[in-house]
Amino acid sequence: MTRALVTVATGTHLDLLNIARPSFQAFADLHGYDLLEAEPLDCVRPPSWWKVLILQAALRDYDEALWLDADTVIVDGSEDLNVPPDAWQALVEHHTGDGDVPNCGVWLVRQPMAPVLDDLWTMTQYLSHGWWEQAGLHQLMGYRGRPVQLVSPTELYERTHFLDNGWNVHMWDDPQPAHPRIMHATMWKDRVGVMRQWAAAA
Repeated sequence: MTRALVTVATGTHLDLLNIARPSFQAFADLHGYDLLEAEPLDCVRPPSWWKVLILQAALRDYDEALWLDADTVIVDGSEDLNVPPDAWQALVEHHTGDGDVPNCGVWLVRQPMAPVLDDLWTMTQYLSHGWWEQAGLHQLMGYRGRPVQLVSPTELYERTHFLDNGWNVHMWDDPQPAHPRIMHATMWKDRVGVMRQWAAAA
């Protein structure tokens, strides 16, 4: 099986990716991924949407692709993700005040996700949504509303493997994971500072 670990950064996120990159490379080397750092896209959509096109491109060359946001740090990469072979995608569902929220900051996709990514790219109603492409993915999985709730599970939902929340640790998740593996600095005020701390401790 061919595998890629994929990310991108632009603007101030370049500083974040510089901190994260060594942990990405170490994980990729240990578990047999090619590390692909995509070029920023010439695209009017918010950068969070870029991952849809970048993952589409990765799936043309690889059997599966693991997306990591530039503001994540792998603090324990000793084990690989353990995803069943029949799953189309894998990600963490956070339990928060906003409901049950699947998060695309750490997102494994496989070949069957190619047409799903095509559909996701057409969901222009979410271009300016605060969760961007993630809000579109929620709809495709059968989630609705805010607080987010699973209303009508789709085939995509049934083919989703939910990772332990240690694989995408957010400060607001309840409960916090017993075994953090990937820390996510989304809501931290000093993201550079906290990511440097995480990287040093790892």
